[in-house]
Amino acid sequence: MIKFVCIFRYRSVFLCMAVAFVFVQLLSIASTGCRRPDALTSDDSAVKSAVVDPTKLPIVNPSGLTEVALADRSLIATEDTLFTSVKGSPSTLNPIFMSAVADKRAEELLYSRPITFDRTFAWRPEPFMVDYVTFSDDHLSATLKLKRGLTWHDGVAYTADDIVFSLQQIQDPRVPCPSGKDSAVQIVGCKALDPLTVQFEFKAPLPTNKWNINFGIIPKHIYEVEKVADPTLSSSAYYNKVNRAPIGNGPYRFVSWVADDRIVFERWEDYPGPKPYFKRIVMRIVPDASTRLLMFEKGEIDEMELTPEQFIRCGTDKRFAAVGVLGYASKWTFVYVGWNMDGSNPFFADRRVRRAMSFAVDYDRLIEQVYHGLFTKSLGLFHPECAAHMPKDAPYTFDLERAGKLLDEAGWRRDERDGWRYKDVVVQGESGLSQTERRKFSFHLLIPQGGATGAPTAAIYQEDLARIGVEMTPRMIEWTTFIKMINRHEFEAQILSFSAAIDPDFAWNVMHSESYDLGRNRGKYANSEVDRLFVEARGEFDPDRRMALYRQIDKIVYDDAPYTFIADAPTLWAFNRRLRGIQFSPRGPYLFHPGVLDWWASKEMDERIHQLRDSSIP
Repeated sequence: MIKFVCIFRYRSVFLCMAVAFVFVQLLSIASTGCRRPDALTSDDSAVKSAVVDPTKLPIVNPSGLTEVALADRSLIATEDTLFTSVKGSPSTLNPIFMSAVADKRAEELLYSRPITFDRTFAWRPEPFMVDYVTFSDDHLSATLKLKRGLTWHDGVAYTADDIVFSLQQIQDPRVPCPSGKDSAVQIVGCKALDPLTVQFEFKAPLPTNKWNINFGIIPKHIYEVEKVADPTLSSSAYYNKVNRAPIGNGPYRFVSWVADDRIVFERWEDYPGPKPYFKRIVMRIVPDASTRLLMFEKGEIDEMELTPEQFIRCGTDKRFAAVGVLGYASKWTFVYVGWNMDGSNPFFADRRVRRAMSFAVDYDRLIEQVYHGLFTKSLGLFHPECAAHMPKDAPYTFDLERAGKLLDEAGWRRDERDGWRYKDVVVQGESGLSQTERRKFSFHLLIPQGGATGAPTAAIYQEDLARIGVEMTPRMIEWTTFIKMINRHEFEAQILSFSAAIDPDFAWNVMHSESYDLGRNRGKYANSEVDRLFVEARGEFDPDRRMALYRQIDKIVYDDAPYTFIADAPTLWAFNRRLRGIQFSPRGPYLFHPGVLDWWASKEMDERIHQLRDSSIP
C-alpha cells in the first residue's frame, strides 16, 4: 500500500485515537465469465450489517494508551521486545528505494534523516543531527550543517558526502526509486562545502524545497563499492545483500531477516538521539488477517491493524479485552481502483469508460457490508479534513443505468446473445500492420495479498459490473510481486490504498504526466490543466492561494476518474494492554516522528503479560 499527506485545515485539529481492523477477511471470488450477466435491476435482498459507533465501545482509546513515558527509566521495561506486524514483506531495506508501508515501517527504525516531521506534519530539522538549516532570501539555495560526531551503525562517520552521494543516486536514471525522483529533480546543485556542511541549489523558488531536501540517505562507503559494475544499486549479489542487511544510522540496528516470517531489529546503544524504550523490535510478516488476530490474542504480537469485521467483534469480545485495547482515529487513507490508461488495453484511456466504472460502484453496500460502517465514501485525492479538499457538487453515486449509457457512448455495446459488451478496436497484427478485431470488455483486477478488504470489495464490484455487461476477473497477487507489476505498468486495473503524505504536492508523484516514468503515475494519467495547476501550486508561497490550486486539481482528477475512489479508511488498530505512549497522525500510529520510538511498557505491567510471550529471538 504506498500513502500521502496534506496539511491540516485547522492546526488545532488532532486526530482521535483508535484501533480496529481496517480490512475484512478474504472472501473467495467466483468468476462470472461463464454465465450471462444479470439484468439491470436493483438488489434489495442484500444482508444488512450492524453499524457500530466505535467511540462507544468500552475498550476504545483508553486513557492509558497515550500515557507519556515515566520519568524514572528504571520503571520502564527497557530490556523487553516489542512484536509488531506487517501484512507483507518489505521489498527492500534501502531507504532510497522504499515506497510501500512495510518498507517505511522498517526505515523509521533503521534510519534517521536530518529533516523530519511530527504528527501534525510540521517540518523541522532533527535537533541531534543538525546544527542549522538556512534558506536564501530568493528560495533558490539552502545550507545544512550537520552535528559533529555522527556515525553509521558500523562506526564510520556520517558526513556531508553521504548526503551528496545519496542524492546523486536518486537522480541517476539507472537507479529505480520512483518515490523520490520527482522531488530530486528540483535540486540542480548539491555539494559538500566541508565534511559537515551541504549546500543545495534549486531549479526554482518553491515552497516545497524544504521537503525536497528530505530524502533517504545511504552510506557512501557501502554503496560506492560496486557502483561501476552495477549502476542500479539493485541487481548484483553485493547490492542484493546490502539492501537486505543494511548499515543504517537510526535508533535500531538490523539483526536478521527470515523470509516471509520476521525481521529483527536491536536498539543501537550509541544512537545520538533520544533512546527508544524497547531493546528489540521484531517485525512479524503475517499476510492473513485471521492469523494476525490469533497471534495477537496469544500474545505473539503486540499490535496489528484490524479489519472492520474484527474491530466489531473485538469491541465486545472478553477474550480480546483480556489481552488488548482498541485505538480509533481519523486517517487520511483512501481505497481506490486504479486504471491503466497507457494504451496497453483498449478500455481505460477513455474518460467515459473510467467514469462509467465509478458509477458502477455500490458505495453504500460496500461501506455497510465490507467496511461495517467504519469507512466513509471517498470523495477524491484529499481527505475532507485536508485544506486541499474540494467539496463535490455531484459526487459519483451507484447508477448502473448511467454507467451503461457512458459505455454505449464509448462504443462498448451489449451483445444480446450473451449479454457482454464488445467493441471493434484497432490492434497491431503479427505482420506489423494495423487491423480491426472485435474485443470483449473483459479485464483483470489485481489485488495485493494481505489486505482483507480487497477481495470482498472486488467480489461485490464484479457482480455489479457483470450487470452492465463488463467482465472483471480478480487476481490475488503476492505483495512484492504486486508492487513490481504495478510499478512496471503491467496491469489493467489494480486495487490499493493511499495514505497521507506531508504536503499536497505529493499528488504530483501520482497524477502529473511526468510521473509515469519518474514517479508513481502507474496508469499514465495525463491532463494538461492538471499539469499546469501542479506547476503553479508548486511555485505559490501564499498558503491560501496554494490550497485553492490544489482544490482545483482535486475536482478535475475526481471528474476524470483515473482512480475510482471508493472509501476513506480510519485508523483501526489493536494494541496489547501493556503498551503506552501511542499517538496518531493522518497516517495512523506509524510513519511520523517520534511515533513508535515513544512507545513503552512499565515493568509492572510487562511482568503480568510476559508469560504469554515467546520471547526467543532466532
